[in-house]
Amino acid sequence: MRTGRTLRRLALAAGGAAALLVSGCTGGGLNSVDVSSASSFAVDRGTALGSINAFRASNGLSPVAFDAVLDKAAERQARAMAARGKMSHSLDGSLPGRVSAYGYNWAAISENLGWNYGSVPAVIRGWEASPGHRRNLLNPNVTEIGLAAARGRSGEPYWALILGREKRR
Repeated sequence: MRTGRTLRRLALAAGGAAALLVSGCTGGGLNSVDVSSASSFAVDRGTALGSINAFRASNGLSPVAFDAVLDKAAERQARAMAARGKMSHSLDGSLPGRVSAYGYNWAAISENLGWNYGSVPAVIRGWEASPGHRRNLLNPNVTEIGLAAARGRSGEPYWALILGREKRR
C-alpha cells in the first residue's frame, strides 16, 4: 500500500512539474506578435559583412557569410520589436525556437539586438563596445549571420543580428 501511495504522489508531482514547464513555454512563441505595424528597411549588407568580418579578422577569426534563413529570422525579430516598441530577445519566442521554426538546424546560435542606431556602422560599433555583444561577434563557432532592421510607429530603428552555425548533416 505504501508503495502504491508513493507512486501516486510521484506521478502527481511529475505531472505538476510538467504542467509548470509547459506553462512556462506559452505566452509567446513564433508569430505571437502582430508585426503588420512595423516595416523592415534595407540594410547595407556589404558594409555590415565587411565590418563584422574585419572585426573578426583583427581578432584572428574566420569570416562569416550571410544566410537566407537567419536573415528571415532576424527580420521577424526586428519587426516584432518595432511593432511592440520594445527591445527583447524573447518577444516572439526563444532564439533557438525561432530559428528552428524557420528550419535552421543550429549547432551554435546567438543574437545581438540594437535600438535607435541610425546606421549599420553605428550599430556594429555599439555591439563591438558592449562585452556581451562583442563576445557574440567574436564567437569562433559561428559561420553565418542574418541581419535586419525595422521601424515601428515612432520611427526608431530596431536591429537584430543572428549569428549561427548549422549542424553537419
